[in-house]
Amino acid sequence: AFTFGTRVTKFRTAAEKLGGLPLRHGDAAYEFDFLDNYRLRLIVWEGDDEFPPNAQIVFSDNFPIAFSAEDRTVAGDLIITELKRNM
Repeated sequence: AFTFGTRVTKFRTAAEKLGGLPLRHGDAAYEFDFLDNYRLRLIVWEGDDEFPPNAQIVFSDNFPIAFSAEDRTVAGDLIITELKRNM
């Protein structure tokens, strides 16, 4: 949240470089294809004087069929790492 929520413009640029599909959620949101029919969404809210930055990762409903909770953690970490590299 603090990496992306304080630099929303850079988050958008990095997400678009990675082929993310822009969504209309939060202050910035993108959907990424992880594998063939598995997708994840990153939703970011920019911080302000009243609220700190916030972020959420949402997985497609079929993720639990093929991936354990630990695998989903790794999937989220992979996309976050790539976004940071492209910021």
